[in-house]
Amino acid sequence: MDAELRAKIRALMASGGLPSEGPSSERRGGEESARFALQDPALEPCAICGEARTQVALFFTGGLMVRLHETCEALWKQEREA
Repeated sequence: MDAELRAKIRALMASGGLPSEGPSSERRGGEESARFALQDPALEPCAICGEARTQVALFFTGGLMVRLHETCEALWKQEREA
C-alpha cells in the first residue's frame, strides 16, 4: 500500500495538487482537538488516500490548506525530501 500512496504523492506533487515544499504552519490533533476549520475534520478526506478522519491540517502561503492522516503526511515528507 505504501508504494501506491508514494506513487500518488509523486503524481500529486508533479501536477501541483500537493506542494513540493513544507507548510508554513500546521495543526495536529484528533477529532476533538482539531476542530479548527469550517467542517468537522472527522469528515474531511485525506488529500492523499481520500479516507476520512484526518489528524493533520497543513497551511501554505497563499491560503492552501491540506488535510492528511499522520501516516500519509510522513510518506509525503519522505517524498519531498527524496
